Amino acid sequence: MTTKNFQTEYININGLSQYMLHYPKEGSKDVLLMLHGGPGAPNSYISYYLEPYLNFCHVVYYDQRGSGKTQIKSKTKLKHHTWKLMIEDLRETVRHLKRKYKTDRVILCGHSFGSMLGASFLEKYPEEVLASIAYGVVTDVNAQDQHFYTTLKSNVLKNGSKKDIKKLNTVNPSFPSVNREEFTKGVNVLSELQLKYGYYYNDYMAIFKKSPILGFKDFLQFPKGAKYDSKLIAEVEYQYDITHMTTYQVPVFYILGEKDDWTSSVIAKKYFDTINAPVKDLYWISNAGHFVDTDQPQEFSEAIKDILTQI
Repeated sequence: MTTKNFQTEYININGLSQYMLHYPKEGSKDVLLMLHGGPGAPNSYISYYLEPYLNFCHVVYYDQRGSGKTQIKSKTKLKHHTWKLMIEDLRETVRHLKRKYKTDRVILCGHSFGSMLGASFLEKYPEEVLASIAYGVVTDVNAQDQHFYTTLKSNVLKNGSKKDIKKLNTVNPSFPSVNREEFTKGVNVLSELQLKYGYYYNDYMAIFKKSPILGFKDFLQFPKGAKYDSKLIAEVEYQYDITHMTTYQVPVFYILGEKDDWTSSVIAKKYFDTINAPVKDLYWISNAGHFVDTDQPQEFSEAIKDILTQI
């Protein structure tokens, strides 16, 4: 499908028909590959909102296996929804983009869970990409989720309804130092509550609902995808810790929202300070939280433009 501003396609990757959305930029050799968070929360739906800002290079969004339009089309079996396959999917996606745009300048841009995918990809296949950008960065889940739980709990108890306080109380008070089942349950409950209690600095859902690619099947997919998301939370996010990886083979850049208490920017910076990379830089965005791209799209895009000049 081709529209005025973007192109979409389905590509067969590792036996699955996977969805990609492109904003091509004529004359550019840089391809920014956006890796969405969640897991299971494609940012292809909000791409239209960022397009007026990220209009200086090729920008590509793709719905990871088990998510969004890829899952609607392919109906991935739960047993095939694995971290290992997601990393291999990303490798084939990068290679497809190199062929499509006739360039080797592919830059990963991972948000939240996507930052985890990007970092793990760089451990295995650093030669495949030019550089890595991350925002809403996950580094040490135990430390970051402890901060998230503490700040959210304080906010809900201070400002919340009885219904929300009751929901909060279903989370094991020892979270995140709990077993996998309790961890997954806690993440799901806290993720629901954060929508109400100050973790977005714009009306994210209004942006999402106006998406030109959003249809009825997309709305149905989100609740259906819960079991897929929960599997990855239990198997990957549980006790995830990338802080052992301090040497990178490619340039690494962080864009951090000063008000991100979800994946604490303060904790992410502590890890960033330990990194050795050919080039590295960190950008602080004020009045932005976990969703720094939609919170402050102008500042976010300016940071990326500056990064491209460095590489």
